[in-house]
Amino acid sequence: MYTISAISKAEYWRFLLTHSTATYQQTPEWADARRAQWEPELIGWFDQNDSICAAAVLRYRRIPGTNRSFVFIPQGPLLDWSDPEIADQLAALGAYLSSRGVFGVRITPVVTLRKWEAAAVKAGLANPEVDRLLDIEPTEVNTVGFGLRRTLRAAGWREAPDEKHSDASYPRFNFWLNLTGRTEEAVLARMSKTWRNSIRKAERAGLDVAVGSGEDLSVVHRLCEETARRNDFVAHPHNYFKAMWDALGDDFPGHFNLFIAYQDGLAIAANATAQVGSWAQGVFAAKSTERTNARPSNALYWVEIRQALADGAELFDIGGVKDTLHEEDPAAGLVRFKAGLGADAYEYIGAWDLPLQPQMYAAFTRLLPLYASAAARLRSITAGLSTSRHR
Repeated sequence: MYTISAISKAEYWRFLLTHSTATYQQTPEWADARRAQWEPELIGWFDQNDSICAAAVLRYRRIPGTNRSFVFIPQGPLLDWSDPEIADQLAALGAYLSSRGVFGVRITPVVTLRKWEAAAVKAGLANPEVDRLLDIEPTEVNTVGFGLRRTLRAAGWREAPDEKHSDASYPRFNFWLNLTGRTEEAVLARMSKTWRNSIRKAERAGLDVAVGSGEDLSVVHRLCEETARRNDFVAHPHNYFKAMWDALGDDFPGHFNLFIAYQDGLAIAANATAQVGSWAQGVFAAKSTERTNARPSNALYWVEIRQALADGAELFDIGGVKDTLHEEDPAAGLVRFKAGLGADAYEYIGAWDLPLQPQMYAAFTRLLPLYASAAARLRSITAGLSTSRHR
């Protein structure tokens, strides 16, 4: 029997630092950064001994004019997904949310299904008959992940619809760089020759990587806008980066690092990482459309890896990709970039929804893509007006 109740920030962090797959997305600080879109709550699961055995940051989005809400739990909740009582813990979550007027909840657990080592991904990229990661024999299969899918379905959960623009979505395929017990030399040795040459080329090009600060947010925003235009997505507004810095930049109990690459005094790329415990994770990566031959992305990732090692990271999550290896698909270039770094590919269990009030949930999930698309267009228009004012 499990009970759930709200807990303090101090209680939450004490538990968080004991959980091996906790990421910055499940920190109170990041929840504060996203308050403009989601109202957060910190909760803990208490077992029969009244001890906290699990926790989560809940993000509430209230439907205007009602007392009903949708809840999103990004990269969580922080449960032991191999626990034989996981169904009871999920049932406790459903009961708690129902009592608070929640009509549906979405979770994106950090639980994998399959792993492909970097060498297998590289071989797939070189094979013209292979179009997707799922066409390759996986290096490892996680039985816990497949068992969890069965448990979720049996309890009434369903795989969430794919919503490109929604901020309640999460990439299905990610790359992780294993840093456990490795030195800088060992990490370099696992990189492809092309990657090592690109690091040296950045050095010869006179690239300077500096630590960023809150005073650099306008530069960061400009670079993210250029990246968004090049890759056909809508950039976050300036206040998003301001909220990020306010939440993570100064008093974050983990590590937050912002690096900016300059050439001849011009900022041409910026990356940020956040680390909780031994898990480092990319927060964003942005690159100018200018001077790409200086290899700023390679230089930035190398600096981030060295910093992660210095901060005691054992794993560096370098972000999501599309499931494509087709040589004519531009998105395959990002897969090649990350595999060349020596990172391994993982398929996550994905996003799962529990409809607590099926009719309202069905209406909301039909409207959410429209809302997300409209919000993205509004951000694009606002960004355009802002750019025009500053010319």
